[in-house]
Amino acid sequence: MLTWARRRQLSYLFGLTAFFGLVGLTAFLIYRPAPTCFDGRQNQDETGLDCGGQCSTACVNEVSPLKVHWVRSLPISPGRYDLVALVENVNRDFGVRRQAYRFALYDKDNVLLTERFGETFVNPGEQFVIFESRLETEDREIGRAFLEFVESGQWEKISPVARTIELERRDSVAQPKPLLHFSAANNGLAPVVNLEVVAVLSDINRNAFAASATVVDRLAPAQRRDLYFTWPDPFDSEPSYVDAYWRLNRFEMGE
Repeated sequence: MLTWARRRQLSYLFGLTAFFGLVGLTAFLIYRPAPTCFDGRQNQDETGLDCGGQCSTACVNEVSPLKVHWVRSLPISPGRYDLVALVENVNRDFGVRRQAYRFALYDKDNVLLTERFGETFVNPGEQFVIFESRLETEDREIGRAFLEFVESGQWEKISPVARTIELERRDSVAQPKPLLHFSAANNGLAPVVNLEVVAVLSDINRNAFAASATVVDRLAPAQRRDLYFTWPDPFDSEPSYVDAYWRLNRFEMGE
């Protein structure tokens, strides 16, 4: 049986333990680090580890793969080809700063003739063209062209590019060398830089047979610039469709 003195000692000990426990808990609640999107924990409203919810980083299961609509090899001289592909990012809220890709040309026996690696940005909800020029095949006959995405950066939540660029076709010349004239106007309130424009010429069946690209270094608000696309040799036939695709890097633009 505990003596009165022993019970008093235990009571003091319990009180001190409770006091310091309460102080420690209070200090922990006050000084513990606030949850972030970089703390290696799934907290806040995150749907994965440091991704989803209020975090700008997208979780893997939130992102759909890029859709390749078509890939074309475009002969420009014997043994030399341009490659062009129409790609769509079906993710309306997510983009990626750096997306690596690989173009490849194969012969009719599916033997690799040549390949080229490149990198591009991908804006949210964007349909865009990837263009590579002057791939050499040493006069070997092409069987098919192929595009694959080989490595991706981290997909991020970001708003789409505002549609402030207006492209207008002016005229074209077929002989002696094809020339296509467009103009580009900036209808936005801020200047844009590194405006990429690719012109694609197609036949009646929408099969691309020629493409050319240019970059406008800077376009001020309300400014209009002339764009010229050229090819070294005449085409076998006139294009039935002329499409121009423009791009701005959303990750290099302000809010």
